[in-house]
Formats: sequence, C-alpha cells, structure tokens
Amino acid sequence: MSGKRRIDRILNRGYASDLEGRTIEQIRAMREECAEEEALVSYERRLLHGRLAVVRFEIDRRAGKVEGSVIDMLPQILADERGPSRGAFPGKDPDLEAFREPTRRISKLLSDDTLTSLPTLSDDELRDRLRALEEAEREVSDVRASLLPILDALNEEIGRRYKSGEADPSDALSKH
Repeated sequence: MSGKRRIDRILNRGYASDLEGRTIEQIRAMREECAEEEALVSYERRLLHGRLAVVRFEIDRRAGKVEGSVIDMLPQILADERGPSRGAFPGKDPDLEAFREPTRRISKLLSDDTLTSLPTLSDDELRDRLRALEEAEREVSDVRASLLPILDALNEEIGRRYKSGEADPSDALSKH
C-alpha cells in the first residue's frame, strides 16, 4: 500500500500498534478518522447494493421473471430487508467529497450511467456491469471487514483506559 490515502494509512499493520504508548487524544483522533473511513466505505457499499438490486431486477425483467419497469418498481427494488448492520451505530454522515470528483474505482462505478442506460444495454453488457458491481461490492466489503477490527481495538483501548481510571470519560464529552 502506498500510504497516501487515509484508508491505506489506517489499514497499515502499524496503525493500531502500540496503543498503550499513545495518548488518549491520539487514540480518539485515530478512532474518529477510522470511523469516518468506515462510514464512507459503508456508504459506498450501500450504494453498490442498490445498484446491484436494480441491475438484477432488469436482468430478471428481461428474462420474464418479474413484471414492471425499473422506474415503477424502484421503491420495492431498493427496499432493504436485511435490517441493521454492524455499521448501523449512529455516527457522523460520511464525507462525500470522494463522490464529487470520482477518483476511487468504486466511485467511478457508482457515478457511471448504468441506470440511465439500462434500456440501451445489451444482455451481455448488462451482465458485464453486474459482474463489475459484484466484484466492487466484494472489494468494499473486504475493506470494511478490515476496518472493523481496527475500530474495535481503538474502542477497546479507550474503554480499558476509562475502566482503569487512566482516562476520564467526561473529557470526551466536554470536547464536543
């Protein structure tokens, strides 16, 4: 990993090492940036899930398995029946700057014209889009799965310090 992007720095094996040697302020800052990155990755993942659902619906519609247009069925297509996920804890909204100027491959996939061009895509092109979206979803899910243990370690260290009396929980409340 190059380490230039925040996600690369966070996923670097040394990022969460020697937590006991860091100040509580440093650990809180690390937790904040890790939580922000997890929120962005989770947001990307939710967008990919929506895009996948739409493309799968169109494939099924063309195969005669479902009726209706994508537009008419969009609320049902996008209805999420999976319930809350591990990342469902209320937090800050993700910084969506990454979507204004797509630089990540995922952002580019999400900003393409797949949805508006569905009627003009051949069946092969539609299946190619589906495969690309599925691959991107696996990638994003893997990144998220790598972030969660780091976030856990940071939270555990903060909790340990509160429990041992090394840190005062009221300090965190007074800074926000």
